[in-house]
Amino acid sequence: MREYCLSLVKQRKYRFPCPKCEKTWDYFLVRHVASFDDETRSTIETRVTETYIRQGLGYQQCPGCDTWCIPMKPGELRLQCYVCSRDSSRSYEFCWACKRQWRSSSLTCCGNEGCDGKDPRLHILNVAEKRKIDDIPGCPSIRACPKCGLLISLTTGCRHMTCSNCNAQFCFICLKRWINNIHLTHTCKVAAIQVQLSDPTWDTRNGSDDVSSPANNSWCTIL
Repeated sequence: MREYCLSLVKQRKYRFPCPKCEKTWDYFLVRHVASFDDETRSTIETRVTETYIRQGLGYQQCPGCDTWCIPMKPGELRLQCYVCSRDSSRSYEFCWACKRQWRSSSLTCCGNEGCDGKDPRLHILNVAEKRKIDDIPGCPSIRACPKCGLLISLTTGCRHMTCSNCNAQFCFICLKRWINNIHLTHTCKVAAIQVQLSDPTWDTRNGSDDVSSPANNSWCTIL
């Protein structure tokens, strides 16, 4: 299991499918079963984090040559790999969501069986365990940073979170910008899971980045 997981992350993959039936294993189960030592766990989680950071910016890795590609417009699913296109002397396009060759003439549906066009991170967010945080029940234990999209799991501490990728400070419960501890003085509403990767909440609902807030003391794990 250890060598299998290491081989996947070295290929810049972040999901762990069963090699027999290809069903995707949840990472927390893989980590438990494999009993990773600290060095292996750090290596795997660091590489997975680097992949998520790139994807948070809209990048995706070409399934043909592993080159990182970016859509012409934000949110587009149809990507063209210029390396594979150059080498094959014809346009090579693939789907951002399922990472398979694009097989339709549509700009929004790749034509591959089983692909719903959704961001694969949504599955992780949807199945995350619900827990009580600062006496507010029903909050998912994994959240996407509202600014860059990096997945973060809260392990200890309060709802005040700082993203290690973009330094955004936000409330882990309502996902709004953290401003002068205002979130500790009232009951926050748990933000819906579905809006985290599709709604530009940070720039349109939270104002300027020039906000002075004290550093938090929460502990988190980057997924």
